[in-house]
Amino acid sequence: MGITREELCSRYRSLPVPVVVDALYQLGLAEQVLPSTLRPLLPEQRIAGVAYTVLGAPIEPWIEWGPGIERISSYLQVFEKLEPDSIMVSVNPDSSVGHFGELTANSAAAHGCVGVILDGNLRDIGGLRQIGFQVFYRDVSPLNAIGRWEMVASQVSVTIGGVTINPGDVVIAEFDGVVVVPADVAEQVLEAAEKIDGAEAKVRVEMQAGESPLSSLERHGHI
Repeated sequence: MGITREELCSRYRSLPVPVVVDALYQLGLAEQVLPSTLRPLLPEQRIAGVAYTVLGAPIEPWIEWGPGIERISSYLQVFEKLEPDSIMVSVNPDSSVGHFGELTANSAAAHGCVGVILDGNLRDIGGLRQIGFQVFYRDVSPLNAIGRWEMVASQVSVTIGGVTINPGDVVIAEFDGVVVVPADVAEQVLEAAEKIDGAEAKVRVEMQAGESPLSSLERHGHI
């Protein structure tokens, strides 16, 4: 990359998700928007970061606590590998337990992770809100994962709603939705999105002054 990971994520964090999606559209790239069933724990908080992927699976039948701790240990070690400006993308099909909660969120935050995209079940919501850690999640469950769930792979390609997320892709998420930008076009999309955001700022001023939407569109190319 021509710019640092920190700068890339910081600049994406200043852009609304619809603007990033419009940039993908304008460039003729796939608009990789995740299902709207993933809802934000903190509706007013936007996150942007680099994907660190986790793939989980249920343990069937459930096993006891002791062996369960052994089976979940590799997942817990992932938190030591998270880096600043990372976003964990955790995919957990066919599992009824809670896949992420407040205690692991504290570890993630301490390592610089800015949030989680959880295709799975969230727990410890009160604690997560208290520490202000953003999670986009599919459902909730108070069930403990130990002995009932395990990580089967990390830093592999995962799929949510037909969208493939690769390690290193950029994820931008807010109340409007979650979009994934492939790593190899992240800078190109960023620059296009910033131009669109600048054009929309001019349109916004004109709209507030009573200008016609059509004339602003013709003038600035965006609406």
